[in-house]
Parts: sequence; structure tokens; C-alpha cells
Amino acid sequence: MGERDINFENKLWKAADKMRKKVEVHEYKYIVLGLIFLRYISFAFEEKQKEIINKTDKKILERFGNDLLEDRDVYLSDGILYVPEKARWDYIKENANQSNIGEILDNTIDILEKEYPKQLKNVIPKIYTKINLEPDDLAYLINVFSTIDFGNGHKGKDIFGRIYEYFLGKFTEAEGKKGGEFYTPRSLTQLIVEILDVKEGRIFDPSCGSGGFFVSALEKLEREGKEKALLSIYGQESKEFVWKIAKMNLAIRGAEGDIRIGDSYHDDKFPDLRADYVVSNPPFNDSGWGADRVKENDPKFKYGIPPDNNGNYAWIQHYIYHLAPNGKAGFVMANGALSGGGIEGEIRKKIIEDDLIYGIIAAPAKLFYTVSLPVSLWFLRKEKPEHMKEKVLFINAKKMFKPLSRRQVIFTDEHISKMVEKFKMFEAGEDEEKINEVGFAKVATIEDIKKNGYVLTPGRYVGVKIEDDGIPFEKKMEEYSKELSKLLEEEKELTEKVKEVFNALEFNMGRGGGKNA
Repeated sequence: MGERDINFENKLWKAADKMRKKVEVHEYKYIVLGLIFLRYISFAFEEKQKEIINKTDKKILERFGNDLLEDRDVYLSDGILYVPEKARWDYIKENANQSNIGEILDNTIDILEKEYPKQLKNVIPKIYTKINLEPDDLAYLINVFSTIDFGNGHKGKDIFGRIYEYFLGKFTEAEGKKGGEFYTPRSLTQLIVEILDVKEGRIFDPSCGSGGFFVSALEKLEREGKEKALLSIYGQESKEFVWKIAKMNLAIRGAEGDIRIGDSYHDDKFPDLRADYVVSNPPFNDSGWGADRVKENDPKFKYGIPPDNNGNYAWIQHYIYHLAPNGKAGFVMANGALSGGGIEGEIRKKIIEDDLIYGIIAAPAKLFYTVSLPVSLWFLRKEKPEHMKEKVLFINAKKMFKPLSRRQVIFTDEHISKMVEKFKMFEAGEDEEKINEVGFAKVATIEDIKKNGYVLTPGRYVGVKIEDDGIPFEKKMEEYSKELSKLLEEEKELTEKVKEVFNALEFNMGRGGGKNA
């Protein structure tokens, strides 16, 4: 996204930031969250209304106009929430200067909860009559949020998710936490969803954050002309605030999902779920995850209990446990899991020997908005096709990125297509020589991995690409020889000059001392 969008987000932040003197961070993030949601659903609703007016014959509009424009199903069929009149932003804006504007906002939320109980019950923060803000403060925020223009194609661009990402980064900075726990960059979720080729079935994310994987999966179905209802969405999130965002993110797309609050380590809300697709971006290198609380013979820890100072392999085993027999998993993981030793190394060895891993991508640093560390993407299957057995596709994408700013990079659509194509070729059983690309991609065997000490770092397998500039070797050596002769001549001249300077200072170069030595 361009500079204009960042300025746009900054303006919203400054408006919210003005409230900090009156409310705590944990309160004002809910204020902002609710207002952004209310503004967005009205924006999308109004956009659809204009589209209906522009595409409908004038005579039909004259006769059935109001019924057509207020037909709930017309909106819902397009993945847009129908917004009742007294919940629309225009109504909120018209009443912004009323002394009971807090009550009006909470009533708006009541209306939406009644209209969409499954999607929105207890989701939108209903706090506007309780917070320590004057009606004038709320009016100020409403007027600022009224200036938001989400633009054309807002659903495809996920401007809503981008605003959430920005605000979450700011909120978590203020609270001293990592925003990367909540929002997985769009290019990462899109890449993983495309490699898994998510279609119909059950998709599960046990650390779902703001629901980015679900959004990318729904958009893939929409692009391919498939019904959203074909995909059953299941998610778990430990933080109530982030759970609300995930629910809202599904609601604005007219989708439903079974998203539950709880600690996935020790309070699995879906113990019997076996999903066709498991997707996730868990907390990295989570220390104090509770290894001592794991029950004896817990089937989730088939390969061993990871150390308490790092929960990476607790998550990896969680994903394996929740996979259906023919299911596939794609997830983000801290790079340490590729090569760590000790208990983690033993667990990794067993997972490799059970032939569960079919792909690893090394990603560049700075993909996350608030976290700069590089990550890797893992792809697992419980049952591989015959031609993929005991083989893993490694991709080194560390240099494959487009900078957005000094602190953030993304994968472009071209980058995503290139990586997805390699996986498609691998899964289709194409000749490995066509898949392999020095410095970028390599199909390795488990025997190769064993020889490398069960380390999964893609750089170990793809090799190093030597750029060919088209200059013959003999010509290069001739140039290098000339350059070396020139440098040796310059060194000789400099040595003579240094001797002259030391002699002028009455130093004896042979003794290593001077007149006072």
C-alpha cells in the first residue's frame, strides 16, 4: 500500500491518541475498534446500494426501488452485511452532537447483534455509555472517522485488515507487546492458502489472531467462483480482544465461523476436530508455555514434550494432531525450529522420519509489521502421494521481496505465483530437474536431510546461485591480473611514501623506534 494509506492511518491514530489522556489504552482500543467496524459496514453497504441503483432499470427502480434497496438477501448474497437504518453511519453522524451519543452508539450495536446473533453477539465492544469521554469527544471521533474512504476494491485489498494491522501495532507498542502475534501479513496468508490449495472442507487455525488465514481462504474461494459455505471455519484465540477482531473480520465478509476463546496448549476447544487444512502463525519461541502441565500419555505429544522455554514444537505437534488423514498443514514458524538441537532436535528427527514434511520455505526478514525477524513456512501432510514420499521441497525465498518501507517488506503476486508453481509441479509428480533451481528450489530426499543432521534450513539444500555476467573466464582472469599488478604497484609506492614520512620524523624503520627509543 502506498504513502497515502499510511498517512490515512496516521490520521486515525492521532484522533484516537487524543483520547489517551482520558481513557486507558485497553479501553480506547475498544473505542477505535467499534467505530472502525461501524464505519466500514456502512461504507460497504452504501457502495452496494449505489451499484444496485446504477445497474437497475429506472422504471423498476421507480416501482420497486425501496424494496430492492432494502432487500437483506441482495446484500448478504454478495458477502456484504445489510445494515438496518438506525445502525447506519449516516444516522450516527447526524446524531453525533446529541448529548446521548454514547447511548446511540450502544443502541446501534444492539440492533446489529439482534440482526446477526451468530456473527456479532458479544463481539462489538458495547462501551460508549460507560467510558470516560464527553459527548464532544465522541462527536470529534465520529467526524474524523467519517472522512474515511476505503476506496474501490476494498475487500480485495483488505484495507480493513490493514487498518487493524496498523492500529494493533500501535496498541501493542503502547502496551509493550508484539503485534505480530495478532496479524499475519496478507502476502504470507495468501501464499500458504494458495500452496495448500484451500477449497471445500474444514479449515482450522488454533492461534487464529485476527483471522487473516480465513480471510485469504474466503477470497480464494470467491476468486474461483466457489460458495463460501463449502468451507467450514474453526478457530481458537487466547485473547478476547483479538477474538473480537477475528469475528468481525468474518462478519464483514458475510461469513460465519466457530471461533472460540481459550489456551490451545492446555484447553483445546476442538479436541475431536480433524481438519482438511490446518493453518497458523503461532507465538514464536514461546517461553513458559507450560510443559509441566502436559498430562501423561497426551496423544498430542506423540513425538515428545518440548522444553518449557520454547513452545515451537508444542504448536507443530498440535497441528499434526488436528490433521485429517488426507489433510494438509501450512504454518509460519520461527527459524530456530529448523535446526535446534536437544529435545527439539529429537522431535524434529522423528517428524522427518515419519515423512510428514513435504515443503519448507525460508522467508525474508521484515515481513511482519512490528517484528523484524525472518521466519520459515512449513508444509505437512499425514499421507503423501507415492511420488512425494520421503521427499521434501525446499525453497529459499530470503531475497524474494518487495520493500514497502525501511521496516517492512512483502511478497508480490509474482513472487507468490513462482513459489506456488514449484509446489504444484512437485505435487503433480513432474520431473525434479524441472523443479530444481540452483539457489532457489530443490527436491531433497529424507536421506539427504539425514546426512545434514536433520536440519531443515533450505540454504543447505538449494545451493548457491553464481551469477553469470557473460564474460569468458580467460578474459576475467586477464582483468584480475592487471588489477592485481596495479594494486601491488600502488602498495609499493605507498610503502616508500610511509618510509619517507617516518625518516623525516627521524624514526629508524629498521629498529622499530625513534630518536627517543
